[in-house]
Amino acid sequence: MTHENENQTGKIQPRLQITSFFSGAATMILELTGSRLVAPFFGTSLIVWTALIGIIMTSLCIGNWLGGSWADKRPEGKLLGRILFIAAVIIAITAFASNFILVKLQELHLNLYMSSVFAALLIFSPASILLGMVSPFTARLAMQDVNSSGSVVGRLSALNSAGSIFGTFMGGFVLISLFPSGVILMFLASLVALLSVLVYTGAWRKIIGVLVFCALSAGGYEALKEGIPFQLEGTHVDTSYNHLLVKTYDEQRTRTGRPLRVLVTDPDSAQSMMYLDNTSELVSSYTKFYDLAFYYKPNAKKILMLGGGGYCVPRYILANYSDDVMIDVVELDPGVTETARKYFDLKDNPRMRIFHEDARTFLNRAKRDGLDEYDAIFMDTFNSWISIPFQMTTTETAARLREILKPDGALIVNIIASVYGPKSGVFHGIYKAFSSSFETMMIFLANAPDSKYAYALQNLILVGTSSSVAPTYAPKFADLLSHQWLEPFVPDEKVPAFSDAFAPVEKYALMQ
Repeated sequence: MTHENENQTGKIQPRLQITSFFSGAATMILELTGSRLVAPFFGTSLIVWTALIGIIMTSLCIGNWLGGSWADKRPEGKLLGRILFIAAVIIAITAFASNFILVKLQELHLNLYMSSVFAALLIFSPASILLGMVSPFTARLAMQDVNSSGSVVGRLSALNSAGSIFGTFMGGFVLISLFPSGVILMFLASLVALLSVLVYTGAWRKIIGVLVFCALSAGGYEALKEGIPFQLEGTHVDTSYNHLLVKTYDEQRTRTGRPLRVLVTDPDSAQSMMYLDNTSELVSSYTKFYDLAFYYKPNAKKILMLGGGGYCVPRYILANYSDDVMIDVVELDPGVTETARKYFDLKDNPRMRIFHEDARTFLNRAKRDGLDEYDAIFMDTFNSWISIPFQMTTTETAARLREILKPDGALIVNIIASVYGPKSGVFHGIYKAFSSSFETMMIFLANAPDSKYAYALQNLILVGTSSSVAPTYAPKFADLLSHQWLEPFVPDEKVPAFSDAFAPVEKYALMQ
């Protein structure tokens, strides 16, 4: 009689509450960690995130459907235990097999949409379906009386959602910043195995579950010490915002015959490169165009750089220009700065200030906070041609840049696109947006200004000024100036000037 009354008041066994909560947490940790597994191969663009979220949500829907159906047919704790046990094994396999699968997908050379969807389907869908089965199953096991069914389902759903919230913050704020992705998956697998022990009936099943939990925990600990196999070559660094890959090449492995270190934050390109035998020398051809700031503003003393990366350009400026030249660097990710300190010879310098915040946020507050105007602004915030922070491409951004730039100052923007052709839309949208605030816009091609390169995907350097005074020609800039596009340029009328309200950078970046 007492048992019946407890069910009528909607009381739920603690083991089912714990299972519902932590299965929700595991799902969100799996999703967030999944983004880091995929990042070295396909990046972290909106397309990748959309594929991950869409496929995992679809998998959870399928799991909810199947879980409810199975629970009605066999409302048994041992079946739920098996579901969790299999999910634990699959998550553990994912930790070791994901890189192998992603390498094979990369070798197929599919477009980014297909690659992201297949990656999510193959790597995250099986475990997500099984975790999705848990919520309706726990509700069915807890439900003994129809009079309390609403409160039982509501409480378990709330616990599952609360677990998802917990998993989101724990994964995003804590775990990913502290542990490699493969290690997180191994410990996540051990957690799910432990949940299977909670709901299993029968001593021998619980013993097996405990043994598997111990084995997976030991595997996670070993992975923390030794690493996960099948990783891309190089040093992997997970930060709050990025998965970073640092590669070092000796003299025999570079075209120049000089030792080289590379920072990769997006798989389609190298974001920073540094010669190990001369760390203040610029390697990437496009970075050399930032010297044009001293052509258009010869007495430039105060420079702002948006996007730190490996801090190659700030290091070059500090080493090669007079002691009265100062530079402020805005870098979103403190982890990138720490990586630059450790691997890219970044040192503290009284002539350099570093701001860790979003570049657009910095621009929004710069005028309000009364920061001094800059002689030149360098903008290098695009990871690749598909990883573009849209908020840095708009007319509003151009207006903020113009506000903190001296009247005769120069803006230099690095854009990965083409002048014409199917890959030119992003460039045309940015050109239109920035032209709204700068009277003169000049285009420089990192390859060469020859028309045969106009359709090639490359680094395009956009230089904006509002000064009516033409600079005096200086021979030291002759090579850079020879890359200027001097043919008439008319932006495509079909491409809008990007704005905060509408900047479809993904659409134009992925056009074939």
